[in-house]
Amino acid sequence: MADRGRQGFLGLSGNAAVCIGLYPLWSIPFTFYFFYLSLYMRASGVTDAQLGMLVFISSATSVAASFFSAPLVNRLGRRRSSFYFDLISSVLPCVLYAAGGSFPIAVIAMILANLNKIQGVGYYLLMTEDADNDQKVKVFNLSNIILLAAGLLIPLSSGIVRRYGVVRVERAFLVASAVLMTVLAFLRYFLTRETAAGMALMAQNRGRPADLRSLVKPYRDSFEYLRTHPMALAAAAADILFYVYFIIGTNNSLYFTPFFGDALGIGAESASILGAVYSAGTLLAMFIINPLCRKRGVEKNAVTGAIISAAGAALFVFMPRGSAIALPVAAAAVSAIGFGVLKPAVDAAIVVKTEGGIRAAVYATVYAISSILGTGAGIVCSAIYGRNPRSIYIISLVILIIIPLCFAAASAAGKHSASSRTQG
Repeated sequence: MADRGRQGFLGLSGNAAVCIGLYPLWSIPFTFYFFYLSLYMRASGVTDAQLGMLVFISSATSVAASFFSAPLVNRLGRRRSSFYFDLISSVLPCVLYAAGGSFPIAVIAMILANLNKIQGVGYYLLMTEDADNDQKVKVFNLSNIILLAAGLLIPLSSGIVRRYGVVRVERAFLVASAVLMTVLAFLRYFLTRETAAGMALMAQNRGRPADLRSLVKPYRDSFEYLRTHPMALAAAAADILFYVYFIIGTNNSLYFTPFFGDALGIGAESASILGAVYSAGTLLAMFIINPLCRKRGVEKNAVTGAIISAAGAALFVFMPRGSAIALPVAAAAVSAIGFGVLKPAVDAAIVVKTEGGIRAAVYATVYAISSILGTGAGIVCSAIYGRNPRSIYIISLVILIIIPLCFAAASAAGKHSASSRTQG
């Protein structure tokens, strides 16, 4: 597998090469439409409190979707579940948002979009399950590079937005996104093949009726596995915490663009520059820092990324309103570099630290718990953001400090277990 992988696209082969090769058809349109989505909804009458409610609805839907993700992916297979839920969670929301940015439409679109927890389990396993560990780490780094590279193009859209208005331009982005993501879903379905583990689980579940016991079993097995594997537990905890940070304190947050105006007094055009800085900083980390640090292990890279990200969050917390643009640029760059190190590390950690038969269940468990915590974060943010926009980065700072503690605790537990075996 490793030899064949070196001969393939970007050092990848099979499903991994197909998924990475087609990924720009999702990452580029998503980056453009998501960056202006909160401004589009605001221009359509959505209030700050309703934005917070959308974060809550997003997380609540994720909880339900996560609960069903493992059994669905195991029954449908990685390939079919990724295809079906790509159309449902990527294409349909764009169509709905393009029809209007009002709060009722946004609620429906947000519910559909967060069924991507099912798609995500299927997609990640389809992309990585038949790959070796080196390709697993590489594929997550490459997918993040592609996603963030699209962000460098965002400033090009600022002039178009200024001329035609955010509503007209965002609708054009949404229509284009729906078309490109539909093409992606069909191409990936026809160019990939079901994984070996996926075929085995489909055969195992064929003819078995779905019941509550079968729905609960993957989560029970997951908790039992994590209880006896400290480093896998640390990887799962880090991924859960990172997801909450991801939805409130990164450029993927609905609060990201409004924050610069609400807390720092920066207009939409300048905010687009900060979006590009965030993308550039993340790419710098992924192109230069991550390849150099690959042999350090995913857990050490996750700790490093969390510490750097915490420094960036602290800058946003204490930055005075009306600061010269250089200071927000520096804070965005530090945050982005930390994000660029942290995200691929936590993405790969679960794949590397868990075994194939339990991996889908662990993913589903992580998604469910992170969605529950994300729901709580959405409630808190909707309640306090209007009074203190910097609160999202205060919460982010706390989360980023806890992530290194998870790996430190797992390392200590591993050393204690090894010491006990030696003494015994």
